[in-house]
Amino acid sequence: MQLKVNFSAGGIVNTFIEVERTGDVKDARKAAAKALEVACGKKFPVGRLSLIYGGKQLADGMKMHEYSIKHNDTLLAYLKPAALNEPVDVPNSEDTAVATPESEHTSAFPKASSGDAEMLNTVATKLASAEVTEEADEKPIPCDHCDNKVDTSCVFCGCVYCGLKDDETKTLACDECGRFYHMRCLPEPITELPADDWYCEYCVNDPNIVISGEKKLDLSNTRKAKMPSATQTKSWGGGMACAAAAKTCTIVGKDHVGPIPGVHVGQSWRYRLQVTASGVHRPPVGGIAGSSTKPAVSIVLAGGYPEDEDRGEEFTYTGSGGYDLSGNKRTAKVQTSDQELTRQNRSLALACAAEVNEEGAEAEDWRLSTAIRVCRSYKIAKKHPEYAPAEGVRYDGIYRVVRYWKQKGESGHYVWRYLFRRDDSEPAPWTAEGKANIERWGLTLFDESPKAKSKKPAAAAAVKRERKDKDKDKDKVAGTRTKKVYTCTPSPELLEMIRLDTTNSRMWATMADASYESVGKYLEALCENALVCPICQELVQQPVTTACGHNICSPCLCKAMKQYGVICPICRSDIADMGTVDVVRTAVNHDLVTILKALIPSYGREWETKPKVAGIQRATRSGQVV
Repeated sequence: MQLKVNFSAGGIVNTFIEVERTGDVKDARKAAAKALEVACGKKFPVGRLSLIYGGKQLADGMKMHEYSIKHNDTLLAYLKPAALNEPVDVPNSEDTAVATPESEHTSAFPKASSGDAEMLNTVATKLASAEVTEEADEKPIPCDHCDNKVDTSCVFCGCVYCGLKDDETKTLACDECGRFYHMRCLPEPITELPADDWYCEYCVNDPNIVISGEKKLDLSNTRKAKMPSATQTKSWGGGMACAAAAKTCTIVGKDHVGPIPGVHVGQSWRYRLQVTASGVHRPPVGGIAGSSTKPAVSIVLAGGYPEDEDRGEEFTYTGSGGYDLSGNKRTAKVQTSDQELTRQNRSLALACAAEVNEEGAEAEDWRLSTAIRVCRSYKIAKKHPEYAPAEGVRYDGIYRVVRYWKQKGESGHYVWRYLFRRDDSEPAPWTAEGKANIERWGLTLFDESPKAKSKKPAAAAAVKRERKDKDKDKDKVAGTRTKKVYTCTPSPELLEMIRLDTTNSRMWATMADASYESVGKYLEALCENALVCPICQELVQQPVTTACGHNICSPCLCKAMKQYGVICPICRSDIADMGTVDVVRTAVNHDLVTILKALIPSYGREWETKPKVAGIQRATRSGQVV
């Protein structure tokens, strides 16, 4: 293959060489030296000539194809600095003849153009006009630091280690940086001159870490390979504990007390992050959802403390704190200090129907305590397998705090303990009635993680499809029915409420055409898509339904009408028939409010509890009435 060689000598010299793609780099250097000798009229030492391609210096012993060099590619050539005992080759007047376009070239080099000939003549003229004698050729390169004084120690023109300039026959010059080293001064002294190229300790490359040709990268000696996580076999959840939440529950607020609409007892999720998205337990890592000023609303029973006791309908829960979390939080399982009645521990005390006491307290009527949603994790199966889910995290219903007290734990430090008792109308998931409900509602393990969404191989999918078809054929032959899949449908009472909401008939018809596998999916489609206010992007509050069929919050619509005029913020239709801003403020769609209250019991509590201000009072406050 033909390659172009660029060399800088007062100007850019271009020439061409012919090499084999499977040839050695050393052969290419020899060919480049001969071609440059013809182009520049000067002899180039092959040992000091280096070739560069793609920012890499071509090394002897390598093949051309190992650098992915192709036909008509360009190589850069340069001369390495000469050693002290190596004379500098400068051409005399008889060696300055430069080939012109009319001169004869070998078949490997095409004829140069007129522009290339002028450039080469300029280079030849500069080389010929240089006043250099044979005596000057024998002198070393001038040193700017010591002026080449033999008796002066200098690390720039002498040995880098000792600075002396003696013993030239035992002095090595690095083939990369050109600095000089005594063989006796090296960290590992040598007695014989190296036969091949020699590099100092600053320029030498470790062949074990240099990737050459088809050699693969060795990662066995890296820092990551030496970490404990590289050899551990325990699964830590695939990184889901520290991942960001994909969505947030908008059906209810984060401080909602009681059951989440659409979530039945027995619903389970594979990861805690999915429990967070459902709104059942908001903290993705912490076991208690609460603060020092508000009662707790949910907890996760995961057996994190040895003092935890689970009896199904009742359990004793241990508060948080006391662990040293300065290092690895996953392995910090030894309590090092007493627990205090602060933060989450205090929120559980506030949930008890008794005054907060630093020594503990008991509720006179435990049913008056705050309703707390309780989830059980598969981790408690080590101590109480009869109440633990097979995998993931399961919602087990509403519990209330009966009492709380302070006692010494197994570590010798004080812990706070809380007695919970179940108070839910739905049966527990470990009972026969609860298992029947799980099957009736179709409550399967919820898992929408990236790992679960990964596509299966085509062959495995085909086999699964074939088995499914065979099962259908067997059912037809035997006259049996396949397993019923639960589909959520509104109750007759809810259908009657929907029939009365005539202004949203088109939206309800669209909802009726779709199928939903659970009540939660039905509420998500309704509250996160169909009934989202286009202005505040939240579930519509004090909904006003326009003539064009859009549902908007009354305060949001009033603000839009004041700023942009009497038009619909979505479709820009004229809504002047709805009246002025004061009329729109009170034109709430009560039929839609009734439906949302039936689906979400806590809907509208914030704005319905506000006292209404009469017109005369509003006028008096604004100064319009004297």
